[in-house]
Amino acid sequence: MTDAGAGRVVLLGGGAVGSLVGGGLAASGHDVVLIDGWPEHVRAIRAHGLVVDTPEGEQRSRPEAWDLGEAHRLRGTNVSVAFLTVKLYDTDWAAALLAAWLPQGVPVVTLQNALVEERVARAVGWGRTLGAIGGGLNVFMAGPGVVRRAGRRGAAGGAVFKVGELHGRRTPRAERIAALLSAVDASAVTTDLWTERWTKLCANTMTTGLSGLTGLSLIETYTRADTGGIAVRLAAEAIAVGEALGFRLETLFGLPPRVWCEAAAGEPAARAGARDAMARQAAAMVEGGMSGTLQDLLKGRPTEVAFFNGFIAAEGGRLGVAAPTHARIAALIAEAEQGRLAIGTDALDRILH
Repeated sequence: MTDAGAGRVVLLGGGAVGSLVGGGLAASGHDVVLIDGWPEHVRAIRAHGLVVDTPEGEQRSRPEAWDLGEAHRLRGTNVSVAFLTVKLYDTDWAAALLAAWLPQGVPVVTLQNALVEERVARAVGWGRTLGAIGGGLNVFMAGPGVVRRAGRRGAAGGAVFKVGELHGRRTPRAERIAALLSAVDASAVTTDLWTERWTKLCANTMTTGLSGLTGLSLIETYTRADTGGIAVRLAAEAIAVGEALGFRLETLFGLPPRVWCEAAAGEPAARAGARDAMARQAAAMVEGGMSGTLQDLLKGRPTEVAFFNGFIAAEGGRLGVAAPTHARIAALIAEAEQGRLAIGTDALDRILH
């Protein structure tokens, strides 16, 4: 079955986002297949089900779990839609795997955190590719078979998932996919996927690398004066690079882009507005939420910062738009990944100087 109609829902990538979405859909009665390369995670789901621990309570579901080596089973499966939920650096091979084994015509949705739709479309076809943005999920793996969400459902006050066609038109299949994701949290169709992508990228780059370097929780990163000040600088640099690329954001965390730029320049009222906006973000979370970058560093895994801060720094360099704070964070994360920089708040001095 094609075009997001009746059939199985496939998620390639069973990490925090894939498990949150897969668990939520399975708990709502959908036929879900979760494909992942972490053997202990697959075994735990098969034996005990998938636990999604949220501020609202614990949810246990029974999606089908496959190892990566079983992906060939997709060939003869009635699939309605496939979500790509792998790490950004795994996008190319994962898209190629879906291209090899998915039935023809099944839409592929990039539920990831950066602008990778073009890479996916090169593998599976432009006509099959859609993008989906998940904002304010704040999820992490607590162990095999257990995913924890630090953000409250509905706390965003609007759509958490935004589904869009690459061509920007509203289509029935985008509406069906958004309706599907509404089983997990509020969802909507966007007709401006690329601006939504850049907005989410700006938001991610403000905190994830900063949290990873300092070892601070997301709440602390948003609310401390020192990290909050750096986050404002990161926002202003990302907005400037985005404008040079042609992106015109409406708001970032509820504030017009100019406010973040004025705050970075030291304007008192704008700085107060930025602090309030970040405090609102923190208020929607529960204690203990860690950025994905911090989780990866603690587990000794590569991070996605090259696709976040590193990407903005590289695009800024190409366009002649300075993004020194992004460049510094990307460079320090690379050191931390190689074990040459200890995680801790001492890293703040190295970010600033």
